[in-house]
Amino acid sequence: MRIRVLAAATVLPLSLWAHGFDERHELPLPLTHFMLGAALAVALSFLVATMAARRAPDYPADGRAAGSKSIRLPVPLRAGLRLAALLLFLVTVLAAFAGTADPMMNLAPTLVWIVWWVGLSLFVACVGNIWPLLDPWATLFDSAAVAARRLGLRPRLSVPWRWPAALGVWPAVALLLAWSWLEVVYPLAAVPVRIGYAAVAWTGVTLLGMVCFGRESWQRHGDVFAIYFAMLGRMAAFGLQADARSVSFRSPGTALIAPQDACVLPAGGVAFVMAMLSTVLFDGLHASQAWLWFESLPPRLGAGLQVGGYGAATAGLLLVWLAFLAAYGLASWMSAAAVGGVSAAAVARSFAPTLVPIAVGYNVAHNFSSLVEQGQNMLSLVSDPFGWRWDLFGTAQLHTRSGIVDARMTWYLAIGMIVLGHCIGVWLAHRVALRDHPGPARAVRAALPLVLLMLAYTAVSLFVIAEPMVKYQPA
Repeated sequence: MRIRVLAAATVLPLSLWAHGFDERHELPLPLTHFMLGAALAVALSFLVATMAARRAPDYPADGRAAGSKSIRLPVPLRAGLRLAALLLFLVTVLAAFAGTADPMMNLAPTLVWIVWWVGLSLFVACVGNIWPLLDPWATLFDSAAVAARRLGLRPRLSVPWRWPAALGVWPAVALLLAWSWLEVVYPLAAVPVRIGYAAVAWTGVTLLGMVCFGRESWQRHGDVFAIYFAMLGRMAAFGLQADARSVSFRSPGTALIAPQDACVLPAGGVAFVMAMLSTVLFDGLHASQAWLWFESLPPRLGAGLQVGGYGAATAGLLLVWLAFLAAYGLASWMSAAAVGGVSAAAVARSFAPTLVPIAVGYNVAHNFSSLVEQGQNMLSLVSDPFGWRWDLFGTAQLHTRSGIVDARMTWYLAIGMIVLGHCIGVWLAHRVALRDHPGPARAVRAALPLVLLMLAYTAVSLFVIAEPMVKYQPA
């Protein structure tokens, strides 16, 4: 993640790089050897999957493990979590507007970009989706609905209108791309007051959506954050029930390959998964030397992509997403042709959830250093959220320790997480192929094009992640 901060006394942005290390790690072997080895490891995982799993999986619709029972969460616990999250949201917005303009001394940038967007995403993917218990906008809406009923204004706060089925989650796709644009492209994304404006704007949009379409319908189709965390949560070992009142254990990843009727993505669902993948890769690409070459193209070609300095970056973000869509569409078409009797669109919808582990793996590889290094700021920020020299909990004077994660550690962690994410994706893809195309040989034919795509993505992602942190011989 690259964060650009507008200094208070100047108009020049200060760039902070999540992967900017004072020294680069010198690889003992050429980078191409690492890329080839990672791709071979992923290919070997597919071979192991085809030998170890030869029957269609038999899982309940929610992926719950056999014999697992739901544990009902106590009302005080749920109410306490929702209230604490709402208060933290309000404090963050107040800090954005009333606190110091220094992003390192203001709670809003670190909480939003590091703790929430990166840290919570990883927690949701590895443990369980607790976002329904923390969502401050849902809490605001529910509180307003209760107040309206008690005042006798109306029994329901929602209209609600019916969400057009053809629209699916396409608005959420656009919002996820826009959110990535704010994170990576927009040079003032870490300026506290700008974060405050974004929070207020989204509050208005999402509350209006809940009023017009109902809270549940809006969160399933238009709420980009609810959809994003829900997709990540399908990987996790613990599943929160739809009413957020109980939790159950399940085998990790099984919710991604549950019976087909429970996994059908709505219109735009495939594009949303591709956006989850492409936006993280674009974040890394935007910090690479290759990006400088891309930015130099518009003047050479005479294209007007430099308006406000955002044109080339916006075009790059969309092009990376479209490239992912096109590559995945080609792989789906090849898979459909290999097995016959099924459309490429149906194949694309079936296999898309199996790509989520890849997005998680690359997210860890790309953002782990920033989570550890910059996340330490929360120790002091919780005591002084506005940068007013408070010390509410006695932690304001705790200084962050730099250098905990160096380039060497980050590089080998990146290799491991990227390979692990792809291997999990390959395993799940084979299980989906067995589910939809019974028979070992037919399942292999169905999954092979997607596996080849994963091999290519393994190599590309390693190349992108390597550029800011390692020295390497190109061959």
